[in-house]
Amino acid sequence: MIKNLKWLPMILVAALTAGCVYTSKMPPLAEKSHSNKPMLITNATVFTGNTDQQLIENVNILIEDGRISRMGVFPAPPVDCEQIDGTGKMVIPGLIDHHIHIHAPGAPPGFPVMPNDTLLDRNLSSYLYAGITTVFDMAGPLEELETLRQRIQAEDKVNPRLLYAGKCLNVKGGHPDYMLRSMIPWPVDVLTIHKVMFQVSDQEDIREAIRQNKTHGASMTKVMIDQIPLGVPSLYEDLTTQIVAESKTAGLTVGAHIGSESDIITGMNAGVRFFAHAPYRSSLSDTTIRQMKANQAVIIPTLVVFDYTADFFQNLLHFTEMDKAVLDPNILNAYMEFTPDNLKVSDPRIESWIHDLVTYRDIKFDNVRRMKAAGITIVAGTDSPNVATVPGSSLHTELRLLVEKCGFTPEEAVMAATAVSGKWMETLTGTQGLGLIKEGGPADILILNKDFRQDIRQTENIYMVIANGRIVDRR
Repeated sequence: MIKNLKWLPMILVAALTAGCVYTSKMPPLAEKSHSNKPMLITNATVFTGNTDQQLIENVNILIEDGRISRMGVFPAPPVDCEQIDGTGKMVIPGLIDHHIHIHAPGAPPGFPVMPNDTLLDRNLSSYLYAGITTVFDMAGPLEELETLRQRIQAEDKVNPRLLYAGKCLNVKGGHPDYMLRSMIPWPVDVLTIHKVMFQVSDQEDIREAIRQNKTHGASMTKVMIDQIPLGVPSLYEDLTTQIVAESKTAGLTVGAHIGSESDIITGMNAGVRFFAHAPYRSSLSDTTIRQMKANQAVIIPTLVVFDYTADFFQNLLHFTEMDKAVLDPNILNAYMEFTPDNLKVSDPRIESWIHDLVTYRDIKFDNVRRMKAAGITIVAGTDSPNVATVPGSSLHTELRLLVEKCGFTPEEAVMAATAVSGKWMETLTGTQGLGLIKEGGPADILILNKDFRQDIRQTENIYMVIANGRIVDRR
């Protein structure tokens, strides 16, 4: 007898497609300490995230009740504090991954994984381990996300701050409908599709979808304008315009998953200004970039997911040391043993999409470089843990790609994962102060062993993570 029926569709998927299911038993990688004792960080060099005063040196930071109560030059307070010597280290805001899918198994095709609470806790703790104190789930099973957030907030052990968009909206047959039907046998495919997306065709469908998302705690309306694979249906302009209008009435911002320049144009014409993914299968014209700037567009490039996926299909996948530390060893071994010959792609539409993914891999960097030069707001996110994109560690790869491929300074890259992202978290969710180190703000803090400003890879060189005023035990 299956005791936890919420996983039944996914268990059946794995059982029917592979005959067996991998159930992770790996413990969390990180856990918050039980102590709420005040903390004092001394002699700190602080990258605040604040553009008016980005760096301050030789200051103390007092943390009480989950918040930064005081920052500056002052003697140790009379209260009993846990003291942390910041000498020679750099203090930065806790990182934000603005695009995750926490229920994704993160395993290669052919290695079915049951997304039980153990796996979810492992994934969540992986973000904490990597210094990520806030995540935004950009589409997933709505009621499971609501239940997960309630559980992890009550336990408050392995969780970064979790916010989410709920189920995505698209027309029938569009992404992810087509891919799920391709991978999963009937009738389980129907159950799975129902869990992760609303199929909409008119205003009544749209209004009900937005109502359900809002009722279950969603902070955004996610729409799918991209075609995965190429040639499948996707939201058209008039229907997207209706979604934008209904979402505005409900107090929700619309974020659009896009893949090409034409998808961005469709979204902008419909009133969307928040976009997930840089165009990864087309170039961007100067005209569209100027229009994005005029529309005050915001984009989450998620460079790492398309780079890793391209490497995966070309058998060039290379995990970083932090990736290897984070991944469940059994899933890591499955990747190491996987070759493209194991993946029999017979659908010409999917083959064409993979071809474009590989062909445009360098053009996507140029798209981001030119958007940045035009002053378009760019927010850091990863789309993890999709194929090969490891939860937590992949954000550090995203920051490296922004610097090495897209013309960001290390400071600008870190800002994209802290202050810039935090500003948009406030717009979407009303949560204030994320991505900044300031008096009165949440005590989400990442202490690095070395200064990242000359080497962006130093964001991986972590001395300590503090989440909501509590030290994280990184195992």
